[in-house]
Amino acid sequence: MKKPTLAISLLMLAGCSHPALQQAGAQVLSSTGYVSQAQASSLISAGDNLVKSQEELLPEQEYYLGRAVSANLLAKYPPQQNAASTAYLNKIGMTLASVSDTPETFGGYHFIAVQSKEINAFSAPGGFVYVSSGFLRELPDEDAVAAVLAHEIAHVVKRHGVNAISNAKLFSALTDLGQASASVAASQVSSPIDLGEITGIFSESVSGVVDKLLTKGFDRRQEYEADLYAAELLQRAGYDPNALVRVLGVLETHAKGEQGGWYATHPAPSDRISEISSDFSFPAPQDPPSSRRARFSALK
Repeated sequence: MKKPTLAISLLMLAGCSHPALQQAGAQVLSSTGYVSQAQASSLISAGDNLVKSQEELLPEQEYYLGRAVSANLLAKYPPQQNAASTAYLNKIGMTLASVSDTPETFGGYHFIAVQSKEINAFSAPGGFVYVSSGFLRELPDEDAVAAVLAHEIAHVVKRHGVNAISNAKLFSALTDLGQASASVAASQVSSPIDLGEITGIFSESVSGVVDKLLTKGFDRRQEYEADLYAAELLQRAGYDPNALVRVLGVLETHAKGEQGGWYATHPAPSDRISEISSDFSFPAPQDPPSSRRARFSALK
C-alpha cells in the first residue's frame, strides 16, 4: 500500500483544542504505522488553531488548495501559449498585487491567459488569476485589463474562494476524526483511520470551489466588495479607477444573448455600476501615458 502522504498532510488542516483529544488523536494516527507517535503529536499540534475557521488556514495550505483548484480549471480552460501575453498580464498583475493588502502569497501570484471564447475571469485561492482570451480581446486599453485583474486580486485578498468551502464536509470530517480518536483511546480499542475517505472529502471540497467559480459564482456582496477593492487598487497603482466602470460597460453591451462565463457567475453589470458608483468617489477620467498605450497596442 502506498503511503497516503496527501491524506496525512490534510490532517494539518484541523486540530483539537482539548489536550486529551490531542493525545488521543496522536495515538490513533501513530497506530496506522504511517507516522511515529512524535510525528503524530506534531501533526495534531500544528493543526490546533486551524479548525475553527477558514480565516486560520496557513498560507501554504491555501496555496495547495489553490493549486488543486487550478488543476481543475486548466483542464477546462487550457493556458494560452503566448509568452508575451503572459508576461504582460504578470507585469500588470504584480504591480496591482504589490499595493494590495496581501502583496505576497506563499507560492506567489500567477496571472495566466486561458484559451476560451467566453468572456470570463476567475481566481483560485493562493493567488492564481485567470483571464480568458475572449475577454482580453474585448478590453479597450491597459487600464481595463488592470481593472479585470484588480477585481480578481480582490477575491484573493478577501479570501472569497477559501470561504466557498467554509461549510464543506472536510472540516466536519476532521472534527469527527478527533471525536473518534477520543472514543478509541477511552476504550483502548485499536481502530484504523479511513484516510482515503478524508482524501475523498478534500477532493469534494476542491470541486466545491471550482463549482463556485465556474457555475454558481460568488454572492452579490462578495462581488460588490471585490469591485470596491478593485477601484481602490487601481487608484493606488496609478491606473484610472474609471476603467472598472468602462469594463462593466463593455460587459453590459455584450450581455444580451451571452450565456456562460462572466454572465453566469456575476451580478448584472448595470447593478454593479450603480453599486460601485454609490460607494467610491471616482476622480476625473485620466488619459493613459503613451508608454501604456504602446504596450497594449503591441499585443493587439
